[in-house]
Amino acid sequence: MKKVVFIGHRDLYFGAESVMFRIISFLKKNGLADPQVVLPKSIHSGFRKQLDQEGIAATALVKYKLIGGGIFRCILCLLYNMPALMQLWLTFRKKGIDRVYTNTSVNILGPMLAWALKKPHIWHFHEQPTGGTFKWIPKGLFPLYKSLINKKDNQVIFISHTQKELWEKEFGFVISNFEIIYTPPVFLPAPPAVLQQSGILSFGYLGSFTESKNLISLIQSYARLKVQHPALNSRLVLMGGGEYEPELRKAISAMQCKDEVIILEHSSNVLPFFSMTDIFVLPSYFESWGLVVLEAISQQKAIIVTSNTGLKEILKQNEDCIFVNPYHQDELYNAMEKLVTEPEFREMIKVNSFQTLEKLGLAAGFDQSVRSLFIN
Repeated sequence: MKKVVFIGHRDLYFGAESVMFRIISFLKKNGLADPQVVLPKSIHSGFRKQLDQEGIAATALVKYKLIGGGIFRCILCLLYNMPALMQLWLTFRKKGIDRVYTNTSVNILGPMLAWALKKPHIWHFHEQPTGGTFKWIPKGLFPLYKSLINKKDNQVIFISHTQKELWEKEFGFVISNFEIIYTPPVFLPAPPAVLQQSGILSFGYLGSFTESKNLISLIQSYARLKVQHPALNSRLVLMGGGEYEPELRKAISAMQCKDEVIILEHSSNVLPFFSMTDIFVLPSYFESWGLVVLEAISQQKAIIVTSNTGLKEILKQNEDCIFVNPYHQDELYNAMEKLVTEPEFREMIKVNSFQTLEKLGLAAGFDQSVRSLFIN
């Protein structure tokens, strides 16, 4: 059985982490690989808790950082990671591992470890370039990335064609050794009847609380909806966590909608959240895929989602969902108002998107692709 080192980027359990966990679990259950999991030392333990439920222990917890910010910070990051790189090189050289898998494009430790060990590398990109001033990777590191990406035994996994094209435009070179793997949702069981809420039309968001998720616009649009439709019995449910939570609470207070906006802590059990939600909203400035949207569709929720997403490759505007420009708040507001005032349309896109998701068979395609990646 092949030994595969998985380099995680944080000890949390959101979208990108859930994909890596799904791969680890699939390989272990099917006897395709012996996963060795490396995570950064952290005050968090969300990913380890998921591993524990599968009977998998994290092989190593070491100190390392992700690429981000300006070039000077990134150089310091590379220097900071050197002790971790040396420690892992010594550990896995003795263990005789066969392959390294790295989660996210900003996790530079993984490809450098694969290079040092002279082992094949799978690099799973989850982020999407914005095309704006924000950069996941500073331009000064592009030569290093080009060298690591173009290694003959390196393979990049993109989660949409859109994402691949944007990264090639960002880097300024063609990435030839790649595969596109659409990430499927976990089809959750229907929420227990006792959790179903009636008489209240609920908007919901599930995910990390970061500035890039554009949640202030969502709160402001919801507050505007309450003013324009005072008789509407509604609420907004935000489930997640992150450094931006204080800003969200300030916005809620400023918009005077404390009683209608509920913030729930992140939990691996999302059924209570979906039982409280009729319309799922993901207004992010950019989403390379949008796995949580597919999870909401699997729960038969009406969808409003950013137009900057790879989901445009499988979902149709005004048939499966409403795509909105995240930089134009009026589009978000108008979409929310449309789903409030046109219940027949709301039901139509809910049914259509669920049928579309079923027909796509994403889970079978994902499992087949993962199997091919790790047995070759």
